[in-house]
Amino acid sequence: MNSYIIRLKVLPADVSTEQEKMVKSISQSLPAGAQVRGQKVEPIAFGLYAVILDVVAPEQEGMIDTVEACVSKAPLVGQYELVGVSRMSSKLHTG
Repeated sequence: MNSYIIRLKVLPADVSTEQEKMVKSISQSLPAGAQVRGQKVEPIAFGLYAVILDVVAPEQEGMIDTVEACVSKAPLVGQYELVGVSRMSSKLHTG
């Protein structure tokens, strides 16, 4: 089965929110089969930061919208931006 890699830029609801707590909140809010694969902190200014998340989710109709909805409703998330989506294949091609 193929999967999507969904890259999101997420900002906390409050400048005092710890990055790990926000990522855990998002991970727990994701739909079944989706998981956070990678993360990177991007400083913005005055203690504010964004977290760039790579979420791997099954390639199903409506899954990208579902992931976005879950992230937007996750506790500790102020706002998010969909940065990009890519397909990931689990098949290994040998030549």
